[in-house]
Amino acid sequence: MQGTEFLIVLGSGAFLLGLVLIIWISVTKRRGYGTPNWPTVAGDVLNATAVELDRETSGGMVATFTPIIRYAYDVADTRLTSARLNFLSDEQRTYKDRHLARQVVAKYPGGASVDVFYNPANPKQAALDVPKPAAHNAVLIYGVTNLIAGALIIALGIALL
Repeated sequence: MQGTEFLIVLGSGAFLLGLVLIIWISVTKRRGYGTPNWPTVAGDVLNATAVELDRETSGGMVATFTPIIRYAYDVADTRLTSARLNFLSDEQRTYKDRHLARQVVAKYPGGASVDVFYNPANPKQAALDVPKPAAHNAVLIYGVTNLIAGALIIALGIALL
């Protein structure tokens, strides 16, 4: 008898955890947290270059290369400019290999048309590269898995009563 009660409690916990995760990720997606949900407008690349900077590290001075992409776009009849490629940290936007930085620059040649993601609450915030967060889908899958497993464990506990 005690084992079946344990299964019901365990199943209920897994079920509730799954339910909470599904609700949380649904609310997060619906609220539009993050840049993937920003609207886009057409923009024009003004110029693109890779800037070389020397950075001091624990191993000494290291040359790094940062792609700088300047672009212009229009929101509500206002011309805006930005150089924000994405919202990654500086370390993830900077390369130790000049070739990698040049590959990024090559994707955005001067005069090219680009899609610009902008923050509807603050159109001055914009970016060109906005990856969709894979974590949302992972959390959703984890939540659904917990929900199903919890329901099955509860059903097993009830069947063994």
